Amino acid sequence: MPVIQQERGQRSIKGLPIRWGRKAYRELRSAAGEPGRYSTLSALLDEVTNAPLPLDATDAQIVLKATQCADECQRQAHHTSDQDSIRRRVQMVCRLRGIAPPQAEKFKPFFDRACDPAWWRRQLRSIHGRTFEHAAIRLGFVSKFAGAYASDETVKRRTEQGKRNRRILESTKVQNELEQAFTLAELADKGTANKSIRRGELMLRMRGLEEIAIESGHAGLFVTLTCPSKYHAIQWASGSTNPAYNGATPREAQAYLQTVWSRVRAKLHRNGCRPYGFRIAEPHHDGCPHWHVLLFVAPGQLELLEAAIREHALAEDGDEPGAASQRVKFVRIDAAKGTAAGYIAKYVSKNIDGEHIEEHKQTDGTIVGPDMVGDAIIKPAQRVDAWAGVWGIRQFQPIGCPPVTVWRELRRVEAARIEKAPASIRRAWAAAQKIEGSKEADFADYIRAQGGVNVGRNYAIGVAVRQAEIQGRYGLEEGTQPVGIYAKAQPNAIYESTRYRWSRAGRSAPTAFSWTRVNNCTAPSWTEYAAAGEAPAEIEDSDWFESGDFRAIALETEEIDQITAAAWTAAHETRARTVWTKPKPKIPTPKGETPNEFFGAF
Repeated sequence: MPVIQQERGQRSIKGLPIRWGRKAYRELRSAAGEPGRYSTLSALLDEVTNAPLPLDATDAQIVLKATQCADECQRQAHHTSDQDSIRRRVQMVCRLRGIAPPQAEKFKPFFDRACDPAWWRRQLRSIHGRTFEHAAIRLGFVSKFAGAYASDETVKRRTEQGKRNRRILESTKVQNELEQAFTLAELADKGTANKSIRRGELMLRMRGLEEIAIESGHAGLFVTLTCPSKYHAIQWASGSTNPAYNGATPREAQAYLQTVWSRVRAKLHRNGCRPYGFRIAEPHHDGCPHWHVLLFVAPGQLELLEAAIREHALAEDGDEPGAASQRVKFVRIDAAKGTAAGYIAKYVSKNIDGEHIEEHKQTDGTIVGPDMVGDAIIKPAQRVDAWAGVWGIRQFQPIGCPPVTVWRELRRVEAARIEKAPASIRRAWAAAQKIEGSKEADFADYIRAQGGVNVGRNYAIGVAVRQAEIQGRYGLEEGTQPVGIYAKAQPNAIYESTRYRWSRAGRSAPTAFSWTRVNNCTAPSWTEYAAAGEAPAEIEDSDWFESGDFRAIALETEEIDQITAAAWTAAHETRARTVWTKPKPKIPTPKGETPNEFFGAF
């Protein structure tokens, strides 16, 4: 049974953010005279408030919880000296809190991570953010009526985090062995962390694919693929709760779409059809993802391609109303009406920074305009960014294309190093170079140099990697780092790329990695490495350096407990003066309020 509390003269549901709690109380109050509706609503509130961390938990609470979890892992070593036993105990501590245990084969880095409050902070923030956002979806706070794509709270948190991180980047200066000095913000702006560069690179790759398709005589097909209605929490027309909603998160909906596509790809492969192109994942108004896919195939295979996609897209709940017309849509690209790259450009832009598009529309034609969160004007693209960030959904995925990792590595190789390289490397290198005012990069020629599309692991050029012991936060660990490129026909000839050794300005210790041994090139993993200058992952925690929470972390654990406990006690006494376990039944609806169907109109 949901608990009702009173704060500053206003009643709300305990365990929910105050904005949600007040509206939830009003909705529960209006349902008091309807036993069935009241029971359903009470059960929903009990479910969402029964979270691993309270939905209204502050960052300070998450920080303290992380410290407590790290201490608990540390205490497991007091019970036994057997490393396997300690590992099992620590894994159980993690799983009991809904956290995946550290992924490390050796015991020391495994145990060091589990005993590090910073590692726990990252995990707890992630699980709390997703639990919070899923509750927002279930309670109707994510829709075109309340806040499209992501809740206002998540968008605000993401925006403020970006601002704090930017300030840290701008205040941190590094220099290399050539005594060139930059701030981390300047270096980040030179890579794909810069949204303008990221958008430009994606459009360059799509234009290259289209050029290959035109010279091959292939036809273009634009596909929109959506989930069954049970994955949608809110009905788009009315804004009311979808009675068929199965409680799935956007990550689970994304997994469904990935399964559909894997089956489509397998069937096409069996029938000798190998399409290539790009896939873009973006959210519906209620956060459920859908895909836009641009594909190229031989004209004679278009019907086969459409039939395979339609078959698997409608395999689950294909007989529900509207499935045949809404779940999958096809548009054959007509060159007379515009290029394929131009057709998809708006989808690229609205999922990155919203530049160069006048309106941000849903697939149903609904226009999503800027809105206000606090005092900030929030663009639709910022909401999409918050959605992708909190759910960890990859927005852009090439299909059947040569790896962009090699393309980026080629841009780091000096011309003198490839003078005697095979023709494929020299051609790919030339295609990747851009000279302002005189030469544009040519992704189509890079594809030709790699051997075409749909070649898989048989592309002509790969990224050369070397085994190394990498000095990280948890000591020396074995790993690999890219050092250049190589032709797969001559795997022992490495054409090294230029990499700098960066250190904090005013310090002598470099932040780069030291090599301890060198092996022959290994096959590339095709995982996209970060572009040169992109901020390292650790920078995500740097916003704590200038916060009061960071100063608390710097104290001893006992001091944290004392300070936080005192603050929480005072806050609790202020906000929870009166608590009930259930509202009185048959309370009339307050004047000016209209009963809603659960949380649909929030």
